[in-house]
Amino acid sequence: MARIRLDRQQANSGQLRAAEVSGPLPRAWRDARGRLWWKAQAQTPGSEWPGDDLELFDWCRRPLGSWPVRLSLADGDLEAVLLDGDELSEFAEQAADLVRHADVEAELVQNQTFAALMSCARMNGADEEAVQRIYCRLRRLLIDSPVLSDRDVQALARELPKADADSDSFLAKFVRTAYVLHPVQSPGKVRLRRCRECRNPVDDGAADCGTPGCGGGPEQYEVACLGGYWTQHRATRQFFHDPGLLEGRLLDRLAELPTDRVRTEPWPCLDAWDGALTFEPVNPGGERECWVIDAKDCASPTLLARGFRSDPRVPARRHIIVVPMHRLQTPGYLADLERELQGRVTGVEVLDEKTFLRQAAGRASKAGGTR
Repeated sequence: MARIRLDRQQANSGQLRAAEVSGPLPRAWRDARGRLWWKAQAQTPGSEWPGDDLELFDWCRRPLGSWPVRLSLADGDLEAVLLDGDELSEFAEQAADLVRHADVEAELVQNQTFAALMSCARMNGADEEAVQRIYCRLRRLLIDSPVLSDRDVQALARELPKADADSDSFLAKFVRTAYVLHPVQSPGKVRLRRCRECRNPVDDGAADCGTPGCGGGPEQYEVACLGGYWTQHRATRQFFHDPGLLEGRLLDRLAELPTDRVRTEPWPCLDAWDGALTFEPVNPGGERECWVIDAKDCASPTLLARGFRSDPRVPARRHIIVVPMHRLQTPGYLADLERELQGRVTGVEVLDEKTFLRQAAGRASKAGGTR
């Protein structure tokens, strides 16, 4: 793996002063540079082009709309950058995931975590209903518990006891895959810092957790453990916890609706959608009405649309993508997403979080009675 260190001048020019590159640059970088060069030459032969890789790195800190190459992006994406200082931007991280060029280790852990979750649910569930219930239980664990004590795991193991031929429980395999163990020297309480809103661990001295859309601040808390505690692997946080915060909020609010008027099913058909709402018929003998939702928290509406798939396993009258409110800070986000979805899927609506919850509450208020 290439190691790259970029040093910037202290002057306001912001130009690169020097760089040290050890080993060849990754093939993905070289391939991308080549494709970009050909695209630029096809549009404007002899157009401006970075003289070397270091200059191209500097390009990555500039808004994509300022590049002398016309890119197939929505207007809102043209303000995005690929590098924030020397770190990948949120846009770049999500772009890498959605086009399947993600961090190899993170993608591997993501796949292993999902497989371990499924194994635990299937081996502990006596029937499909039980499997679905356990699946939802573990998915919610990944959203609500970025940190677990070994006592928490022991309690969950009593609930989900099934093990393989070597007496290794499927729950233990799931926890070992999704979390990283931090041993302690003796039983007791360990003092940690976390975000009071999303509960992600926070480093000492950090002013916030860095989770997109999270406005919570750091707080001290204690974890009671016997031999250690578990924190989520970075891939678990990236692929399950942080995107799942919107899912958790929506499911919590939907659970507050009257159950005699609407039934909410989290992750129906083992995650075909993030939620299904079934409204009771308005008149006796009438038909129930189903809505399905997919909660999506993505920096780019273009990349979201290109990676979205509508699952037909849950018959529904309305199919809705719900985006969090903080994405509306990007001008034209919803309009860009709707436009990019055209020709890719049909019958899918786009709503922001507040609008969706207001419509669901309004529909529930009419269910079971007369309009």
